Amino acid sequence: MGTTIMEKTIATTGREVHLSKVILLFCLPILFFSCNTKDVYHTFNHIPERGWDKRVIERFSPVIEDTISTYDIDLSLRYTSDYNYRNLWLFITCEAETGEEFTDTLNCVLADEYGKWFGSGWGASYQQTISYKTDFNFPRKGRYSISVQQGMRDDVIPGITEVGIKITPATSVAGE
Repeated sequence: MGTTIMEKTIATTGREVHLSKVILLFCLPILFFSCNTKDVYHTFNHIPERGWDKRVIERFSPVIEDTISTYDIDLSLRYTSDYNYRNLWLFITCEAETGEEFTDTLNCVLADEYGKWFGSGWGASYQQTISYKTDFNFPRKGRYSISVQQGMRDDVIPGITEVGIKITPATSVAGE
């Protein structure tokens, strides 16, 4: 008769603790903190392997229901060491269903002057989240179109693998 993994015990300082309790002890904090974020919208668009063509505009379509609350809007970039520059210029346009829109130019610094990549990652792949708007108030309910276009001089830039938008309730109270 064999025992299953869950029936095995671990001896710790003279006491026996069931393996399932040890696993539960380590998993609960992970589950708690991973479920703590209340994203209103969070998605990534994949960039073709050959590179991001400046004629290709990445589009995102969040639906906003609450116009009283404020939001933080972050841009997430996934990139590799194949990217040839320290920064990435982006043109970002946010348009409401009513046609109201605004456009911003965002300079995303991806590496320091010595070529050390910012963000998290391992090997040749990195991810960085860049604050785009804080305490932002969407003026109307409905679907918005957020467009992101690369604004570098090269027509096609290799090394950018994904672009994402994340919208969360603002972490600070407006006006603080």
